[in-house]
Amino acid sequence: MLGRVLVLIVFLFLAIPALVAAHPAAQPAPPTRLFIPHISRDLCGDFFDDFSAATGWFTGERDGLLAELADGEYRLLVTQPGHIWMVGAPDCARHPTRAAVDARWVGRPGNFYGLLFAIDGRLDQSYLLAVNSDARVWLVFRITPDSMATVIEPTANDAIRPGNATNRLAVAPAGGRVLLSVNDTVVGQLPDPRPGAAVGVGLVAASHITHVPADARFDNFAHQGVGGGAWRVAGGAWRVEEGQ
Repeated sequence: MLGRVLVLIVFLFLAIPALVAAHPAAQPAPPTRLFIPHISRDLCGDFFDDFSAATGWFTGERDGLLAELADGEYRLLVTQPGHIWMVGAPDCARHPTRAAVDARWVGRPGNFYGLLFAIDGRLDQSYLLAVNSDARVWLVFRITPDSMATVIEPTANDAIRPGNATNRLAVAPAGGRVLLSVNDTVVGQLPDPRPGAAVGVGLVAASHITHVPADARFDNFAHQGVGGGAWRVAGGAWRVEEGQ
């Protein structure tokens, strides 16, 4: 297992250009990577979490973040403007892997929430499927200790429910690719960034540079090994077919 829960904070100035075009572009401050020595249980089977009880996710306060279980959801409350917080799931890295989570905002929506995937064992690289529910766009970042690069630019899709509605984000392997899904609709894909390697996943919440707080809630988290199944695209949605 990963052994530690990863918490990563960076300053976000221009994640979604259309939303901040009225503000002059600024140079991002260098990201600071924080590790919280929080050891979870040694869980290596399929991991499902409805957040009705503590299962090992980081909870507490760190530099503008409050993480807690709240009314059967996992809450990431970001209270500093222009911050992104990323929290690793408290289970094992695995390959191949699929992951999914329900995400929503309480109060005024923040910049984006997201599903972190392909976290390598050294915590040197990960990818992020991010959704901005106000603009109804999704995008993908590649994250390293000293950079956060946009791999897929913000892309509109009607599958994204607006505002405070719940959106289910998911990633799954398919023949050397990673399928990216919102509400059971495949919105995009990219080449598998870590073919053959066991990887971890996590959750993300980001605040705007213009207002706080950003109060993200997560539920019905799933992280599974694909095993003998194969992911197939059918009618714009994706499903697992066992024994293929």
